[in-house]
Amino acid sequence: MANSLELGTRRTGNLIDFDPTTEPVNVTLEYDEKGIRVVIPWSSTADYYASWFLSDEYLGSSNTKKPVPKQLLFDDSHGTVLLVDCWARGFHTNLSSGSGRVWAKYAIPGIQENTDFLQINGARSLVSGLHEWLGKRSIETDVDRESRALTVTAKSGSPVLVNSTLSLQPTWGIDHASNNESITVTDLVYCVSRSADPVDWTDLTRTHLGLRDLLVLSRWIAESSTVEGALKLDDPLKTLDGTEHGEQWRSVTAIQDRPELMRPAGYRPHLIEFDDIGANGIDAWLKLREDFSRALDPVISDRFLDRVGPVTHMAQIGPGLEALGYLLLLRDNIPNAQAKNSPLRVRLIRILQDVAGSLPFDETEWIEGTVSAYNGIKHANRKLPSELELLNRWRESVLVIRAWVALELGLTPEVVKSRLSRDPQSSPYVARS
Repeated sequence: MANSLELGTRRTGNLIDFDPTTEPVNVTLEYDEKGIRVVIPWSSTADYYASWFLSDEYLGSSNTKKPVPKQLLFDDSHGTVLLVDCWARGFHTNLSSGSGRVWAKYAIPGIQENTDFLQINGARSLVSGLHEWLGKRSIETDVDRESRALTVTAKSGSPVLVNSTLSLQPTWGIDHASNNESITVTDLVYCVSRSADPVDWTDLTRTHLGLRDLLVLSRWIAESSTVEGALKLDDPLKTLDGTEHGEQWRSVTAIQDRPELMRPAGYRPHLIEFDDIGANGIDAWLKLREDFSRALDPVISDRFLDRVGPVTHMAQIGPGLEALGYLLLLRDNIPNAQAKNSPLRVRLIRILQDVAGSLPFDETEWIEGTVSAYNGIKHANRKLPSELELLNRWRESVLVIRAWVALELGLTPEVVKSRLSRDPQSSPYVARS
């Protein structure tokens, strides 16, 4: 077994908190769909590790509540794993012995020293769907049928520079099956962010999530952005003799959702293609994403809702529509007091000014129907619309937001309408007979 963390991993070893006054404790390291965690036992309330979980009233006079270190080191026969951004959550006790769980946001194998990875200089993520959208290949195959030979050439391509801190790196990965009977070579594209000074992980990966959000809106599929590498400039690559050999990207296992479980069946085309906007368009999107976050956040988040009803979907989308209309009125230099007091119909009319001619449905009917549907669930004194009505107004409203983004990034109304007319989301819901 290699020193790596795969879903389903369960390893037993020692936990080191880098405090010279405490002794290592035997723990279990687990990684599954719930996250990364270590289970820590204690034999009495006087035990040091009990203080990470129990309150003072249970610990007694011999012990006091203590914070969990933000970094911990796990060590077993396979190697070391640095646990980064840790917190305590959940325990079981009989008021004497017990066990608690410490969770970590990131796990970095192979680090043996107390290197501060709470702030980093570089982050590398995999965004699902990015390789397909970018259209960059790093793998070529050649088959010689006469000699029955297959040649696979894998070579990293030139990076796509989005801005001064973000680049997209086409590359490849290789995976050996556990039975050593097969090898899988995969085309990959990394989102790479760098900073000269150490910064928080969230600061470096914000643009990765932003790019994921663009792909979500482009074809209305739940995509993921998963950190898989981190760089610290004060953690160079070293040989056994201590000689430094440049930068070192550490492998990272991170907490992640699994949106692939929510993917619809069949192929879905992109509304916004990379060839439409290029690297400059990605940079423009990241600025748009930030400026209109109050409008776009609810819509993008809606795509990650699973097994909820039409009322929930409409309640999620509605605030996004309200915010977009309000922000566009402000962009028109309408006074804030007038913009914030504008009714929903006025805000939708303002949105329609930007997307007119790009929608594959009746625009006036969308305004009236959406006002009625959203107010119907927002105000308890109004009649609740039918589920079919809510589903179709929700569906149309998502298309409106997607069209608005595409137009803001430079696509023409004709192109947007043509692509949306072939989008699965353009098909109305109908009652089952």
